Amino acid sequence: MLSTSAWKPFPRYMAETETAEDTGEVTPYEHDLILRYAIVGIFVILATAALYLTRVIALPVTAGVIFGLVLGPSVDWLVRRGVPQLLAAALIVLLGVFVLLSAVTVLAVPIAAWSDQFPAMLAALRAKLSGVFAFMEDFKKATASLSGKEGVELNVSQGNPLVDIAMSSSTAAGGLLIFVATVYFWLATRRHLKARALRFCLGRSARRSAGSFFQEIETRVARYFGLVTLINFGMGVLTTLIAWLAGLPFPVFWGAIAFLLNYLAFIGPIIVAVMLFAAALLTAPLLINAIWPAAIYYVMHLVEGNAVTPLFVGRGLTISPFLIFIAFIFWLWLWGPIGAVLSTPIVLVALVAQEEFARYRRAQAEESDAGGQAAGKSA
Repeated sequence: MLSTSAWKPFPRYMAETETAEDTGEVTPYEHDLILRYAIVGIFVILATAALYLTRVIALPVTAGVIFGLVLGPSVDWLVRRGVPQLLAAALIVLLGVFVLLSAVTVLAVPIAAWSDQFPAMLAALRAKLSGVFAFMEDFKKATASLSGKEGVELNVSQGNPLVDIAMSSSTAAGGLLIFVATVYFWLATRRHLKARALRFCLGRSARRSAGSFFQEIETRVARYFGLVTLINFGMGVLTTLIAWLAGLPFPVFWGAIAFLLNYLAFIGPIIVAVMLFAAALLTAPLLINAIWPAAIYYVMHLVEGNAVTPLFVGRGLTISPFLIFIAFIFWLWLWGPIGAVLSTPIVLVALVAQEEFARYRRAQAEESDAGGQAAGKSA
């Protein structure tokens, strides 16, 4: 026979007694917190829109500041040896321009040769991958029939293509000029800018935190780009060896492409692998012979991305891979491939700023606690 306690309501169904303080209204603290988060959200949206609308200027300026942070230790090295600040900055910028022009001169002939062979590469892809293209075409027709969009779509280009090329070329030239000027003026006046920024900081602890912030930014960004450049150079040398073994013309060209596109995380190595596969199709008698250069390169990329880079770069960079991926997608959408290259340094700057601000607040709290204890003892 069941006892009467079995018919009592379970504790989770019992009505909870309301406290006198729980009125259901928003407290002033919660109201201020909601307003604070709302203002931050509005600021982020407006800042993103401003960066997108002013990307013609904001992109080269940001890239110039990032590269100025990377080249700052080189300028300091020259200044410590008696070279004036302005002259040291000019020498570093001229050296960078000379290296860029030398690379373009060396790679001009391979680029022209491969651009001439680009139609042959497309023809080889269509011939040897005809089955894959036929399957994709059937799948496209089936998708169109299911979605109800059948027929041929005509895309007519508006305007003169020569005018579009001229406008894009002038925009790129203007952006490059802004980039070089930003790098020079940043390197030439960075000490004065740092001193002026420190003057705005009220209090010794604030100036100490700001100085540590500037120093930590330069150290981390320069270390990141230095290590990544060395790793990418190694990938370029190995890709040159692969292209030479595969019998591809101009192996140095493939090494340079692998070196440059390896800065573009996630997407760059895929582009290099596809290009290697398409170029090998021109000379390979069988499809399997055209696959192995791209396959070996991509295996090397997987080893580099999952073992080499975390081993060397990960010691100085404690950034979540998820955060790096989100930043990569965001800046790729906002500023294109150059924004994707700058995504990790921008995240580094933001993390250093957050760490230094948290350290400054801890120092302020410790000073206030020490002052309170001293006042209590004196009383």
